[in-house]
Amino acid sequence: MMRFLLPLHVTAAALVIGSLFVQSLMVVMALRLKLPEHREGVRILQRRLHLFIYYPILLVALVTGLWMALLSDAFAEGRWLHWKLVWIVVLIGLGFMTGRNLRQQEVLKPVAMVVHIVIFLVSMAIVYLAALKPF
Repeated sequence: MMRFLLPLHVTAAALVIGSLFVQSLMVVMALRLKLPEHREGVRILQRRLHLFIYYPILLVALVTGLWMALLSDAFAEGRWLHWKLVWIVVLIGLGFMTGRNLRQQEVLKPVAMVVHIVIFLVSMAIVYLAALKPF
């Protein structure tokens, strides 16, 4: 079972991090567009990316990760998984914040850049903890 779950989880996690990273970069780039039609087109693309890629693949990553943690009894091994889960909650929060900003269409450039950088740093922490103590 782990031979199937691990590649699925790693692929889903990479897609979650990648889609969030691309989406936050698109928010920053959309702020530079001059024509309202172009900005609206990018916002439509951003919303579709968020709804149809980020949320479904996030669900796959969470379910497979928790399933593997329960199968391998990783919660009993130490605190590394707890810290990883804290960073995952932060990353999910950033994803929801990005989604809310897309719906409200009120994104400030400095806030968008900070979110973009924080997504990168949080993703690095999650990958580091996964590499430090993999399943």
